[in-house]
Amino acid sequence: MRDPWNAFMPYPDADVGHAAIGPLSGLRLAVKDLFDVTGYPTAAGNAAVLAASGIKPATAPLVQTLLDAGACFVGKTNTDELAYSLIGGNIHFGMPINPRDPDLIPGGSSSGSAVAVAAGLADIGLGTDTSGSIRLPAAVNGLVGWRPTQGSLDNRALRPLAPSFDVPGFMTRSLEPMASVMSAVGLPAANEYPASILVAEDIFETIDDLVADQMIASLRSAAIPIRRIKAIASCSRADLALAFTTILQREAWESNKTLFERSPGAIAPDIAARLLSGSRLNNEEVREARGIVKLFSGEIDRLLCENVVVALPTLPISPPTRDALPESFAAFRSACIKLLCLSGLSGCPQLAFPIANCAGSVSLSLLGARGADRMLVNVAGRQKRTGVASIRVR
Repeated sequence: MRDPWNAFMPYPDADVGHAAIGPLSGLRLAVKDLFDVTGYPTAAGNAAVLAASGIKPATAPLVQTLLDAGACFVGKTNTDELAYSLIGGNIHFGMPINPRDPDLIPGGSSSGSAVAVAAGLADIGLGTDTSGSIRLPAAVNGLVGWRPTQGSLDNRALRPLAPSFDVPGFMTRSLEPMASVMSAVGLPAANEYPASILVAEDIFETIDDLVADQMIASLRSAAIPIRRIKAIASCSRADLALAFTTILQREAWESNKTLFERSPGAIAPDIAARLLSGSRLNNEEVREARGIVKLFSGEIDRLLCENVVVALPTLPISPPTRDALPESFAAFRSACIKLLCLSGLSGCPQLAFPIANCAGSVSLSLLGARGADRMLVNVAGRQKRTGVASIRVR
């Protein structure tokens, strides 16, 4: 398959069978190179991991579920190294090209899966989302991105980064195949809608006024009552992001300690620096962070038990160009985590989707109670202004 976008890993093709008939028949599946697939290695975006991998004898259960539902495997996709970034770059295998705007980053770490879907090389992009690695590349590439309820999908034979937050997730070009994926992985169909949509003023006031107005107009088109609240939590987003990052860094170090100690030079300097930061955290810092998580999770549970969903901008600022300075990437990542961490901290599902006829990466998100994944699709489907613009592959 021709891949001018550098979406796929350059592996020799292996025969990966799929069911002839099923709910995903006719849909092509791209799989992030963190999941094992029979006949392929698993590199996790790192050359040393690739060298030690060997050919996998079995396919990850979640991938097999999709194949058994009729999805056709078309390849393993690029990922940020060790899935530890939100930008899309990789010093070993290169940065995929954003088909929507080649000057912009593709977003990470599920960048290859996002680009494959956005470029029309696949219909379903399977990735992972720890700190936003489904939702951010979905937003940047104009896709629908689903971070499921924490623990709801099988994560065996998936290389971990931070198990407290790691979730397999999906990207599609529209809502219809996403609904089919949800059915295929075992989520029952549901016709329920929330009693209201909550808009947190402290979040929306931080984004561009025109973009905020477009998002509110899209929400109103769903004909579901909108209720404004001052904030969704008592903790500041800065404190929540710090707690999230503290746990993420500690667990990322634990997941990659052996690799770092054996082959420190085989890891990109920026990734290695983050791993080292995790190694230096003391237990008290981590305990305090987990205490904040417990507090926030309880507050979100009480808020969402009222049969509501929370509307959020997926990204707080526009993505940088692919040739931006490292300082710009770091500032973008830091700003995004303050929004993207909310789903990871709470374990709640989040659905990101583009607003049609809006310039740039205007992506709206819905956050729901644990187990309310299908409700989010229902709400998104009622909004008349949602959609994905067609992409002209050049």
